[in-house]
Amino acid sequence: MESYDKQTVFYVLLGISLLLTRTPVIGKYFRVVNTMIHESGHALMTLFTSGSILKVELFSSTEGDTVTKSSSRFCQMLIALAGYPFSSAAAYFFFYLIKTENQLIVLYLLVAFSLLNLIFLVRNGYGIFWLITFSALLILAIYFKNEFIIYAGAIFLSLIVLTDSIISAFHLFIISIAKPQNAGDAKNLKTFTGIPAVFWSLLFMVLALWVGYKSIALFFNIPSIPFL
Repeated sequence: MESYDKQTVFYVLLGISLLLTRTPVIGKYFRVVNTMIHESGHALMTLFTSGSILKVELFSSTEGDTVTKSSSRFCQMLIALAGYPFSSAAAYFFFYLIKTENQLIVLYLLVAFSLLNLIFLVRNGYGIFWLITFSALLILAIYFKNEFIIYAGAIFLSLIVLTDSIISAFHLFIISIAKPQNAGDAKNLKTFTGIPAVFWSLLFMVLALWVGYKSIALFFNIPSIPFL
């Protein structure tokens, strides 16, 4: 870990992740990692509230869909609420692991999420293809035990989850203003609570930005701003 500068690696991979994830095809391929984490949040909350997961789908557009069955509106609200915060929490946890030099665990966790989704949840064609190929890439990185590749891979994927959780929340906020009927989780939460979709999308965006700040502050040992 002493043969390269961590801050330089971080900034280079931040630039690569922001540029690469906005390019056609390959960028969307890597962004699906955040989609998987997001949809896993819905699925885990469904199990936590004793509901049933009917299907999970991952699409090449980076969109995802988790169809569930639950016993009450309150449980349905919790399930709809879980996706965006779970992505943000996962990003922060990944950076915590990297900060404590447990970056290999980041790759193991992503393999675990991928295989559990593949075995138990995802059944659409692209979703299966993505989970198999993504798992294979991670397993190869783990198998060859190259310290730099493991470190850089964990940083790169954590940055994708972090930045895409912020960008997707911001995008949802814009949609909830322009076309609230298409605002996904925020629209579902409006259905369950009566509170406008823009409130929920704003909440997701603020949370994602706050977690983004906390993640970077953790990584670079930046003192926390009071009340943040």
